[in-house]
Amino acid sequence: MRAGISRVVVEVIILVIAVALALLIFSPVGSYIFGALGRTSSVGGQTTIAVINAGFDGSGNLHLYIKNVGPNDVDLQDTSSPSVDWQVFINNVPAGSMSYVGGTVPDPFTVDSVIEIQISSSDSSLSGLSETSSFTIVVYGPQGTQTEYLYRGG
Repeated sequence: MRAGISRVVVEVIILVIAVALALLIFSPVGSYIFGALGRTSSVGGQTTIAVINAGFDGSGNLHLYIKNVGPNDVDLQDTSSPSVDWQVFINNVPAGSMSYVGGTVPDPFTVDSVIEIQISSSDSSLSGLSETSSFTIVVYGPQGTQTEYLYRGG
């Protein structure tokens, strides 16, 4: 009988080392690959919108200025009523009395253009809020766009 390690033990050790190396290599790479595949759902990347400003007018109406940051245009379904294309939540309360301000609304909502939406002072989402309040505004737009804005009253 010869001294040394049996062939079965050597094969088990090699198998364990191979599995450990595979886990080390494919874990970060695997998550990167699946993340990249998830981002390819929309060609050219996900379009981003942003609330660039919000403020109250003299009548207590809240005005939101929403910008299409890009990289793609956003098609609007109805340029006469924002409630078809936009969902606005103020402190988790949905805003319902919305209207477009400033005449014609661009359709499509092109990159770098700004849309102004007015939320009526009679809307329940504005109850108890004023120019001096601080609150969170969440906007969901067409084609899966969304943004969040923190209004800080002064």
